[in-house]
Amino acid sequence: MEFVGDIARKTGDPSLLAVEAAKASRALEIGRDCGLFGVPRVVNFDAGAGVLDFERLKELSTLLELAVRRDGRLPELLDKAGRALAAIHEELILPEEMKHELPPAWAGSADDDVFIHGDFACINVCFHKPSGNLVILDFSAAPMVGRTPTFGSRYFDILLFMSSLFHGAPCARVFGWDAGGMVEAFLEGYGRASSETKLNHLKDYAPEMFRLQRQNIRNLSKQRSPIRAPIYISCQMFMHTRFRSFLRKCES
Repeated sequence: MEFVGDIARKTGDPSLLAVEAAKASRALEIGRDCGLFGVPRVVNFDAGAGVLDFERLKELSTLLELAVRRDGRLPELLDKAGRALAAIHEELILPEEMKHELPPAWAGSADDDVFIHGDFACINVCFHKPSGNLVILDFSAAPMVGRTPTFGSRYFDILLFMSSLFHGAPCARVFGWDAGGMVEAFLEGYGRASSETKLNHLKDYAPEMFRLQRQNIRNLSKQRSPIRAPIYISCQMFMHTRFRSFLRKCES
């Protein structure tokens, strides 16, 4: 992503950018209809050049940044994030040619399978200070599943967001990081907005999310210096253990 004046620009594979443009445009409509969130507007998509331009929204703070600052608005915003994701799962429909399934481990029941956000992490859900609205970014799939999938179990988005709240803990704050409380606020919002979905299959999909997150920790540790990498891994694995413990307490 690069910024050019009032434009946020992505470049890359035109086929992937086309899907992201379609998802973001539909999500913008969903957000307007439900009043829960906004999405940066697609300004231009040039398939030939592999360029996708969004409007650039300034003064955005990610939910992770608000958590680090212990912002008092965070519980309400996490609840709203849950309701927003439920609306996306309910209303997002893409053309059949853009339906690309998650890996088989995420194949769910007919009730669980939906079009997904794909990278619904706390760094992609933001608070927009000028408007006071929630803003959701980056409708391409997460790198851990190859950027391609658009369809599969709703639990992928749910567990990815939960995992991001645990693994987003700063190293200096791991012992006082209330990831469990943040996750509960998010799940309460999702459950209230999607009352027919009981969220009783979290444990079924948790092992695959654990596997992906361990792989992600290894990959990200390689980007750090030899001195910082062991500290990063230790903190991440501590939070990984806490995440596993939290999910063990969830009702099946």
